[in-house]
Amino acid sequence: MSDMALNQFIIALLESAYRSIKQATDDLTDEQLYYQPTAESNSIAWLVWHLSRWRDFISATISGEPQIWISEGWAQRYGMSGERTGMGDTPAQVTAFRVERAVLFGYVDAAHHRTVERVAALTPTQLGQTIVSYPTGGQRPAWRALAGMCGDSAQHTGQIAYLRGMLSGYGWRRAAS
Repeated sequence: MSDMALNQFIIALLESAYRSIKQATDDLTDEQLYYQPTAESNSIAWLVWHLSRWRDFISATISGEPQIWISEGWAQRYGMSGERTGMGDTPAQVTAFRVERAVLFGYVDAAHHRTVERVAALTPTQLGQTIVSYPTGGQRPAWRALAGMCGDSAQHTGQIAYLRGMLSGYGWRRAAS
């Protein structure tokens, strides 16, 4: 697989998850966005923030660019620290997570688009570089970190779709392409 094909493959995975997020969150009420099936479960709103935050964090780390979470003031709009990614959040932090809808989806959109731009521009050298692996602190090639990021996106997107189905049944998927 050529390096460009690898970039395009990663972008295709990111775009697919993004479309699924948009479809699953379309027309949800705030109550539905923040619904938690149990006190130790994630809400849809927290999941879309966390996976967007993680994409921003990983793609910025690999590209050497600043995270838009910090550089574009999203952390301030969320009222959170620049370091917070959702990794290691306690059940209390997940339950307390609340942000205006426009801010939530503004960051989801901005992080997605910036992540795709970063991945499209990655060179073979950047893809092969060794980076610190989070949360373990070990090291791995950048392309493996991107594969993990895509896996996390798929996992969380599935969780979002499952929660949406719990809230509104299967009918919301009829418009799927």
